[in-house]
Order: sequence, then C-alpha cells, then structure tokens
Amino acid sequence: MFLIAGIRLPAPMLEFFQQIQTFFPNREWEPEPFLFLPLVIVGETSDPDIMENLDAGLLSIQTSTPATLVHSGLDVVQQGERIILTAKILSAVCDHLSVKIRRQAQQAGLKVKRTCHPLSVSLATISTVAPEDVHNWLRIHHSLRAPEEEVYEFTLFSSWKNRETTDMELLADYAFTPSCIEPSPLL
Repeated sequence: MFLIAGIRLPAPMLEFFQQIQTFFPNREWEPEPFLFLPLVIVGETSDPDIMENLDAGLLSIQTSTPATLVHSGLDVVQQGERIILTAKILSAVCDHLSVKIRRQAQQAGLKVKRTCHPLSVSLATISTVAPEDVHNWLRIHHSLRAPEEEVYEFTLFSSWKNRETTDMELLADYAFTPSCIEPSPLL
C-alpha cells in the first residue's frame, strides 16, 4: 500500500475549499474528490513489522502547540504530467511535523519519497484548461481566503496504487498535542 501522512481539514476549511470547487467554470477543471493537506509522501510497504514500527514512531510525535492552518492564497503547480490548482497553506508547526514524521518513517525502515513543501491542498487538475482561462479565474478569485483553523492530530492515509490515486483510506489518526484538548463545538 502507498502511504501519505497528512492533515484532515477542519470542517469550516474543508467546506470553504469545496465551495471554491463549485466556482470552476466547466468540466475541464477536474475537482479533486478528496481534499486534505499532505505533509509527507511516506512511500510503499505491506510489511507488517514496518507498519508496526511506523505506528509506534508516529504515536511518539509531539509538539508543544496545535498547528494553525493559514490559507495564504491559490497557486498553480505541476506534478509530473499534471497541472494542479492548489490552496497554499502556511503552518510552522506542520512544517516541523513533516520533519518528525519523515524521521520516524525512515527509522521504521521506509524509503520516504518526499516531504510536501510548500504546503498546499490540491483543489483541481487543470491540465487541459487554457492558461488565459486559469489566469482570468485566479484574477477573479485571488482574494478568497479560508478561515484560519487549528488542528491537533495528523492522519496516515493509504491507497492501493500511488499518490495520484484519489481513493484514499484513513488508516490512523495521531494526536501530536497531548496537553491540548480540541475544543468542543458545543462550547
């Protein structure tokens, strides 16, 4: 299985990005069906010993504060043959988490593919969209910003193919701020 460590987006931020996807003008803009913030492309394994060591290592990761996710704008990036519209995210704690996750994955015996930097959420594949259409869309929507959010855990995701697969399975959540308790939505 192919493993990716990342952040499940808090509901307000997820809803905001899903709303942005409704603004795409036509079917050439292919919305990503699963929105999350990847931190580390961990790699592939099906070895139960490596998975057990990885789980133990990821459980040991801690930070002194929760991670604040700040949406800093939209960008266009190329990943292999794909051109992707992304939402840029700023988070010093997530950058630090990426380093810790990578180290734990390597100690578990995985050949880590890469750390995802700069941090971004893939919103759509726009490989077939005319560049001037992308430019015009970005000019109109450049000022949209998701609400700032705090997160207290990261997630290990898996797919049975590769990082391009949109069929992601959530394997486990890992709290990284044991001294912080996520506020109840009822408070």
